[in-house]
Amino acid sequence: MKHTSITNMLKELYLFSSMDNDELERLTEISSVHNYKKDEHVFMQGELGHHLLIVVEGIVSVFKHDNKGNEIIISFFKPFSLLGEAAILKGVTFPSTAVCKSDGVILKIEFKKFKELFMHDPHISFEIIQSLLDKIQLLQQNIHFTIAKTAKEKVLHFYANNKDLSLELKKYEIASLLGMNAETLSRNIKKLIKEGKLLKVDNRYKLL
Repeated sequence: MKHTSITNMLKELYLFSSMDNDELERLTEISSVHNYKKDEHVFMQGELGHHLLIVVEGIVSVFKHDNKGNEIIISFFKPFSLLGEAAILKGVTFPSTAVCKSDGVILKIEFKKFKELFMHDPHISFEIIQSLLDKIQLLQQNIHFTIAKTAKEKVLHFYANNKDLSLELKKYEIASLLGMNAETLSRNIKKLIKEGKLLKVDNRYKLL
């Protein structure tokens, strides 16, 4: 991608909204844009990363495998989310795997140089901390999914907290995120509609 195109892309990202033109120029020098095909890996569990990763286009699934080889989805990430930033900040290997669920674009920034040049900026530090806090919220949500007493509670919690994301995902992906199969998800959606707790509007469901 051309130098000017990367700079224009960086200007659109909330993380860098406080930068002046000189700072954006320096950031552009250590940034690159990568196109991914659907089902292509962004990173693998156990790999050591050296770049900040930002989703620019597409949907990225982050997941782990349990000791039986079952895929456990942690979450799905939309533009303009950071990916794997906790591992990058700590300098450890990725604890999970990331795969594009659609064709996508990922912005990569050399972290060592980024840290030297920009991590002293209060706005950037705040936004990275905010992203980490969002990941903690995702963890809390996953814990809720795990301890919820019924499948219906899991379904209600998902549609209450993921209104936009639910439009981007197929039912089997939502089911996997909730720890159930697609048939169980469909059955509980029908029950919740019948009970007047969920309403289908066009291609989405909303709580009543």
